[in-house]
Amino acid sequence: MAELHPWGMPGEEHKVIVAPIFKGGESDPKKINIGGERGRYKVQFLLSRPGYPISKEREHQFIDNLVGESHIRIVKPEAERRMEDPEQILIQALGKNFKYLGSANKDGFLGKFVAELEADNAQAAENEAYGSLAPFLSAWSVNLDVPISVETIQVTNLTTQVSSLRVHTPHFDMNFGGGTPPFFVDDFCQYASIYREGLNTNSSFYRYLCFFKIIESVIARRGRQAGEKRAAGQEPRTPYERIPQKKEELIALLNCLYTWRKGWDEMTLVQVFPPEILGRKITAILVDHLRPLRLGIAHGLLEPGEITIVLDKIEHIQQVNKWLPLCRICARWMLLNEFPRECSIGMK
Repeated sequence: MAELHPWGMPGEEHKVIVAPIFKGGESDPKKINIGGERGRYKVQFLLSRPGYPISKEREHQFIDNLVGESHIRIVKPEAERRMEDPEQILIQALGKNFKYLGSANKDGFLGKFVAELEADNAQAAENEAYGSLAPFLSAWSVNLDVPISVETIQVTNLTTQVSSLRVHTPHFDMNFGGGTPPFFVDDFCQYASIYREGLNTNSSFYRYLCFFKIIESVIARRGRQAGEKRAAGQEPRTPYERIPQKKEELIALLNCLYTWRKGWDEMTLVQVFPPEILGRKITAILVDHLRPLRLGIAHGLLEPGEITIVLDKIEHIQQVNKWLPLCRICARWMLLNEFPRECSIGMK
């Protein structure tokens, strides 16, 4: 277990990877492929009740010795179990050559699944194991009318013992700002409420929709205001934001958006700024990358007609997690530019 300070993008998902220590006390990167090669992998899924996480906010720990929690009781409580009573359940996914072992906690509630399987690499093992388990979890959720949340996933290469763990970067602890608060106009309050909603939710899909809506709405607001100025015979100002290309410029932008943060690691830059968007306007990024993903989510959840997207599929989760940090950054950037008086760190 390690207690860590925030790194990466606070509130967003990434992975912690641990490699074994070789003789002499150092890991030799030449001897280990962190991503893994063809071989056998162990994939563990830690369950928790939504709103009651197993891990503390600033503690990341691998889950080999942990059993989580759910609303589904599969065996008797530990105090009532006899030698002949079961302690686990076994699930065989149709068409797969591996099984899931489900473990109960001391109160008898399902808290963890473990599977071992052959895969090309660690990510392929996670994709295969999650893709086969998720339909079971969703079906049980429907039939039992209870939430079933996977708090984290750990993947271990059984040949090299390299392990990866899904974690969320914790948020910073902030001091309350003093002084006289600004006058909040209705427009700003509407945007701020959506921003807070995005930060509050544990759903990456919903968070993405919140931040996308801010970007889309600010663009529409600017268009409306420009039209009103033209109708009044005035020359409209057409502000736009462009993602920088150089590393030092990207860091300067982040420093303006998050004035309290000192230092930006390489992980954050890679996580927030995919290389294909460098040097491009937010409006162009919206059209080419953000809106297609938003339409896929919204079509599956909000549009009339039949459901056409499976939120259980890990490739959809990965796509959202890829673009969510950038979407959040862009929403914040545009809000600070649009409401400099209401935002205490408005852009200059």
